[in-house]
Amino acid sequence: MEFTPGWFETVIPALALFFGSLVFSATGFGIGMIATPIMLIAYEPQTVIVVSGTVGLGVGLWIISKSWRDIPFSQILPIAIAAVCGVPFAVAILKTADSGVLSIGIAVLIILFAVGSFVKFEKEIPYSTPVGIVVGFVVGVLLPTSGVAGSLVMLYLMTKNWERRTVRAAMAFFLVILMLSAVIGFAVAGLYTPQRLTLIGIVIVPSLAGLALGAMLVGRINERMFQYIVIGVIIVSSIVVLSQEIVGL
Repeated sequence: MEFTPGWFETVIPALALFFGSLVFSATGFGIGMIATPIMLIAYEPQTVIVVSGTVGLGVGLWIISKSWRDIPFSQILPIAIAAVCGVPFAVAILKTADSGVLSIGIAVLIILFAVGSFVKFEKEIPYSTPVGIVVGFVVGVLLPTSGVAGSLVMLYLMTKNWERRTVRAAMAFFLVILMLSAVIGFAVAGLYTPQRLTLIGIVIVPSLAGLALGAMLVGRINERMFQYIVIGVIIVSSIVVLSQEIVGL
């Protein structure tokens, strides 16, 4: 049967991926943290993760095509490889998990990681490379499952005291490698239904608009204030989703 979404089912993912792509384009991460809680208002977790992850792959490829010279390949590649190793576990969880429980778990994770995004480190942590590999694997399991957790790697990269453009490029590269693996896993697991492919087609235009606006904003706004606004939106939307699921239990 052909899937024809109503206005609500069309507007919600369009807005979610517009803002998610905007933030991802401007910072190098955050598409899941922004888009997931908004889309959960209209769709079940599996559809949200598959659609946002697929769109995020396209946005990430555009970012690294423009900033590949800033990517510290030797330091970020081992972390990305570790994340890829976690993807099979993520796909298995996503395919079999209960939707209500998964929604609650996603909302809680988003709130925790959003609050964690405020943390700033003044120096590099001890045993940086092994810690990065562990973080990469954990995010490889959590990100394709929940659409969030990328802030764990962002927090790790912040301990490197790199310039903003290096952190943005490194994070985008990490997410592209991870999301490419996840998309392949989604396809193998049969998670690309006609409904989800239709939604991906619907959100392409707003995603491109968010991508363009985010690219314009890079370096033109107060980064700290922008972070406060984004994290506030994330937490509020996540609390709304969490409240809906708890009331429905």
